[in-house]
Amino acid sequence: MPPVRWRIALVAGLIVWLYAEILVRLFAQWMTDRYSSHGLLVPIFASFVLWQNRGRLKRLRIAPSWTGLPLLILALALLVVGVRGVELFTSRTSLLTLLAGLMILLGGTLAFRAVLFPWAALFLMIPVPAIIIQRVTFPLQLFASRLAAWVLWNLCDVPAFRDGNVIRLAQMDLQVADACSGIRYAISLMTLAVMYGYLLEKRNWVRMSLVAASVPAAISANILRIVATGLLGQHNPEWAKGFYHEFQGMMVFVLALIMLFIVHRVIEWIWQPRQGNSPQSRPTEESMPVYKPSATQGWSPHFVVAMILMLATALGLQFSQREIWPARQPLSALPSQIDNWTSTEDPLDQDTLENLGHGEFVQRSYSNASERQPDIDLFVAFYPTQKFGDTLHTPLHCLVGAGFTPVVREVVRLDGPNGPFRVNRWVAAKGDERHLVLYWFQAHGHQTPNEYVVKYLLIKDAIQLHRSDGGLIRFMTLMYQGESPDSAQERIMRVAAHLLVPLDQSIPR
Repeated sequence: MPPVRWRIALVAGLIVWLYAEILVRLFAQWMTDRYSSHGLLVPIFASFVLWQNRGRLKRLRIAPSWTGLPLLILALALLVVGVRGVELFTSRTSLLTLLAGLMILLGGTLAFRAVLFPWAALFLMIPVPAIIIQRVTFPLQLFASRLAAWVLWNLCDVPAFRDGNVIRLAQMDLQVADACSGIRYAISLMTLAVMYGYLLEKRNWVRMSLVAASVPAAISANILRIVATGLLGQHNPEWAKGFYHEFQGMMVFVLALIMLFIVHRVIEWIWQPRQGNSPQSRPTEESMPVYKPSATQGWSPHFVVAMILMLATALGLQFSQREIWPARQPLSALPSQIDNWTSTEDPLDQDTLENLGHGEFVQRSYSNASERQPDIDLFVAFYPTQKFGDTLHTPLHCLVGAGFTPVVREVVRLDGPNGPFRVNRWVAAKGDERHLVLYWFQAHGHQTPNEYVVKYLLIKDAIQLHRSDGGLIRFMTLMYQGESPDSAQERIMRVAAHLLVPLDQSIPR
């Protein structure tokens, strides 16, 4: 085998060794995750761009540069943190950082510049972190449901009342779920806008305009879908479910593509493209036939250093300690009877379970049998591992989506069996009612009200303790007219105080 080919094979083999499991899970997410299905097209598109420019790439000047070494070291460090700290986004982006470092280290900065666009496009194949998706999805859900309800009532003469992210119609309740927020279409359409702009447009400012236009186009088309679903549901609720609902989703994407095409045609009509304006048509240094065979022969120090670093990282990860799953009590073992309070299970629906992911959950209401008092609602989510992407998140989206509006948000201290700890305390309004909500995150002996702190603790403990389990605890109760938050909290603690020790056994320290 010629020297260049066996060196390429050796580099590719080490990359596969380092990233095989990560790539397999990424492919599985493309196949199953509604937010990431476009990812499969991205490496195909990047490969096409490289193939399209194969003639120019063969004539590149190969000039290995040590400036790629810091990128290579950074990539391997990110990989170790991502794998040991069960942070999927970090481990996936480390692959692209590694490719950039290798290209510069072994080929030079000019070689990397020649493949900069297809390399950058590969970032579109990496799913957006869940903590960001949740932040973006929630306001888009409310915006879409608010505008769709206004259109149904004012323009379509259909009585529609919005309650959080639920549009209440005469014949049915229409829930604007995560998939109906528009973010699903926006991410996919943005990816297609990049491909469309590259293939059919030569002006970079127009390409960027098309990418920017893809977001409002996707959101607008999605709002039209919600309105259409509401109109169909008024005549026959079955038309808003199953096959009809999925078919409407496909039509929304087609409509968004048509909007993007119209935007492109309007731009072309106003600003006529000039002939020969293609950036690829201008001669550049990279396209000159200055190939130097001597730069790719033999055991170059750049190649040796890269192989040693990659091999050492692969061996270190291969023999590192596997994740530990400590013994624990199931959440179902939490006491169902506390003094005069008796619990009733409130099973979660299938859509909620799919959104929560793979974990163990309990939702129940504690009622006082001896005196008339508002129920104490308990929700606990526990994830034995968070290495596959299912993770803890704030209950804000669930509460506001159900029609609650937080009017007071503060952090208070509770007395626990292991000392005081801080929790979130919200007063949430729904119509004329007010509810008090207490919630916190708990894992490995840590109790914190902050979802970003719990993310940091997850990464730290996954590296140090080889554990990625964790839980969320939420208590909630209806407040009396004029009742203070302290009084409602005292009522919650009559039940919660008896559950803190069992929770330590179900969410192990």
